[in-house]
Amino acid sequence: MAIENHMDEDQQQRQKRDLTAQDTWPLYRYRWWIREYVAEFFGSFFLLSFGIGVTATTTFHAGNTASFQTNVSYLAITLGWGFGLAIALFITMGVSGGHLNPAVTLANCAFGAFPWRKAPGFMLAQFLGAILGAANVYGLFKQHFDDAGVMLLPNETMASKFSGVFVTYPNVSNVFAVWSEIFNTMVLMMGILAINDNRMTPADGYKPVAVGLLLFVIGITTGINSGYALNPTRDLGPRIFTAMLWGKEPFTLHGYYFWIPIVGPIAGALLGMFLYVFCIIPSGA
Repeated sequence: MAIENHMDEDQQQRQKRDLTAQDTWPLYRYRWWIREYVAEFFGSFFLLSFGIGVTATTTFHAGNTASFQTNVSYLAITLGWGFGLAIALFITMGVSGGHLNPAVTLANCAFGAFPWRKAPGFMLAQFLGAILGAANVYGLFKQHFDDAGVMLLPNETMASKFSGVFVTYPNVSNVFAVWSEIFNTMVLMMGILAINDNRMTPADGYKPVAVGLLLFVIGITTGINSGYALNPTRDLGPRIFTAMLWGKEPFTLHGYYFWIPIVGPIAGALLGMFLYVFCIIPSGA
């Protein structure tokens, strides 16, 4: 018995030395310090890969009839974005909180729920993840883009034909699109706060699914008006990538629409945060 205890102690000492040695590796220490930013990067990367991927799939592989495009393709897109967000949140929520959205990060900072010093790193990680997510989808579907490029009509360009796969454009005037982005992001922000508020109906264990369902509901109901970006980097990152591919048109199309998916979500997230904090008062508050 004494021998066994001695062996256990030796084993524990070896394990302790191994852990100490591991902790001295620079890469191990840095990985721990930057884990939140890495999580935001990969979460945004997967979100954009899934979301833009389903749009590309419906563009190149959906049926040709108008009824199919109307009834099935848009449903598939909203489901793809919703489930994609849920998967991205499962990957990131336990590490960084799963912001994946500069508007969410800024709203939390503005109301004291997140430190300002982390905001630049979070937003940079989200932005880089969004750009690389768009690049990933382009690489996966490059053959389809190349094949479609030789079939363009004389008045068409790659940007006018296919930039909508990557970025959002409105189905209404820009004025109404501004309100659509503000309103939908406000709903998204209030829903996220309620889902994560332990004073409300508990959502422990399925918070990512609940947020993904929230995005699906927004998309399938009122999202079609503006394309429901709801996230500045979700639109700006892919827009920069497509501009690198096809020129400045992604920024000039639809009356220079590009600024609306940036400003609208930020204003909507701040409004949603304000309304939730000051107007939603749980009984246990």
